[in-house]
Amino acid sequence: STNVHHANSLLPPGEWSGDVKDKIRPGGFDIILTNPPFGSKIPIDDPHVLEQFELAKFEMEGGVRRASMPPEQLFIERCLYLLKPAGRVAIVLPDSILSNPGLTFIRRWILKRARVIASVDLPQVTFEPYTGTQTSILLLQKKTRQEMMLEQELGRPRDYEVFMTTPEAVGHDRRGETLYLRTPEGELIEYEDEVSVTRRNAEGQLITERRRQKVREKFDQLPEVVHYFAEWAGKPERMRWLNAGD
Repeated sequence: STNVHHANSLLPPGEWSGDVKDKIRPGGFDIILTNPPFGSKIPIDDPHVLEQFELAKFEMEGGVRRASMPPEQLFIERCLYLLKPAGRVAIVLPDSILSNPGLTFIRRWILKRARVIASVDLPQVTFEPYTGTQTSILLLQKKTRQEMMLEQELGRPRDYEVFMTTPEAVGHDRRGETLYLRTPEGELIEYEDEVSVTRRNAEGQLITERRRQKVREKFDQLPEVVHYFAEWAGKPERMRWLNAGD
């Protein structure tokens, strides 16, 4: 089995198909990586779906449920629902969730249920030419019951450090064309390197040869983000709480 399943994961879990229910269990995941569908043009307004989500009523007067919500907001809650305590999720979200004054309730809900490990503010061209929505990657760690009880006694979330960065380039422009490193004068930076080239010989067989040729380096800062985050998270004092659930 490839262990790949297809389902509408915003439906109540009891309504998922049999194989999905067998494999995907609430509180069963250590790590979730997701880029959920998002946007105001695809609102979730089915009361049957909304009624299962705490976010649909969170900070609403009289417990009234919101009439509709964009799917990405519900996916935040669904991901935490699927995680084990101290499990982690990396989720791509529109920047509005992190900055829009009208969505403060979502940020408060997140801080109540999870620890924000990192926030990476992506360039607007990241998903272009398909969409120009400004997005961020949010890395969250689900709080344990003990953590939430302690914070309830304190009356506030505990203070902690958050890794934050804003890369300027992701290897392509708004048209999807590859971006390469250039000098301050705007000239392409090229250097000679040994590369593997695969071709067919006269008999039609595939052969691989090593050649030296000029190469260009993509202007992509995301690998640097990974490097700096690993360095940041690798500090002993941070490793202790990052691995608290292991």
